[in-house]
Amino acid sequence: MLIPGVTAFLGFQLVAVFNTAFAQKLTRDEQMVHVGAMFLTLVALLLLLTPAAYHRQAESGWVSQGFVNLSSRLITGATPLFALGMTLDFYLLVRAVSENAALALVTALVILALTVVLWYGTPHVEALANFLRR
Repeated sequence: MLIPGVTAFLGFQLVAVFNTAFAQKLTRDEQMVHVGAMFLTLVALLLLLTPAAYHRQAESGWVSQGFVNLSSRLITGATPLFALGMTLDFYLLVRAVSENAALALVTALVILALTVVLWYGTPHVEALANFLRR
């Protein structure tokens, strides 16, 4: 489920570079932040796509515990990169629209905190796990 989302997000990141407002509203440093966000998103996508490529070449037709472990580690490694890429680009979006760096920083940090809580906190909440088992 992450692959289509990350791919779509990367596509929007790429399109933004060719928009005239990109050069007009963002400083050169902010444009480089966008490039960094794209890099993080692209690396996340590569990590997410690696299990499929590995499976087709190394374990075609069957699934080993090693493959499951590798896939889990790659997906787990991809999510923080994607979260950081989203956060950086959300900062740039709010900064460009509001022209207020402080507001952009606060909202980006809220998005990052929300992502951390939902992606990394909720899996460890015992009450939620018990509720979902019912």
